[in-house]
Amino acid sequence: MKVLVLAVVLLCVCSLEGAVVKRNSETPSLSDVFSQYFQTVSEYLSKQLPEKAKTEELKTQAKAYLEQAHEQLSPIAKQLHTEFMDLITQLVETGKKAVKQ
Repeated sequence: MKVLVLAVVLLCVCSLEGAVVKRNSETPSLSDVFSQYFQTVSEYLSKQLPEKAKTEELKTQAKAYLEQAHEQLSPIAKQLHTEFMDLITQLVETGKKAVKQ
């Protein structure tokens, strides 16, 4: 019986020691941390930065398009406003004439 208990205790100690060694081996070294950092930075510079540049380019193109549309539509909008106000004025004058008769 003592041998069985001793075997179980020895087995538990060996498995715990193996877990401690395994846990200690999982801590990254300084060179691993730096290589991970540089890999992350290089991925950012190669993938995400050009995408952001494309986004800025699209914003610039959209802004230019909106400015061009504003330049082209402003005179038309002013003309429509003037004509609409003239129409309203004529309708009011016609209504006043109808009331007087």
